Amino acid sequence: MTPSQKLARARHCFQAWLNTQPAEDSPDTIQIRPSEPQAEWSESVFICDGFYRGRRFRTDSTSAIWFTEEDELKIHDEDGSCVETLSSAEMEAQFAAAQPQTDTAQTEPLRRAA
Repeated sequence: MTPSQKLARARHCFQAWLNTQPAEDSPDTIQIRPSEPQAEWSESVFICDGFYRGRRFRTDSTSAIWFTEEDELKIHDEDGSCVETLSSAEMEAQFAAAQPQTDTAQTEPLRRAA
């Protein structure tokens, strides 16, 4: 898996985690487009001691850091307490489950040489 694919997977997992959190709106609020993300978030490069360490994702009440070397996503609440840690295997399983299932095994080639 390339670094850009790992980053896309980390973004997906953070967005999926945000979508599982209870909405802060009142229960009388009707969500018109339920497929849209519930929270806006920003992303920045995470540098520590002058070295690239990964990416940081932030909302008003949550932050997360994806560490490239460990390939872990650590999610923190407003107080800075770690509320969840997703390992590489957990992120991969969650990302794979969200992807559409396609049959990659083909019995015959799509094109033949002339």
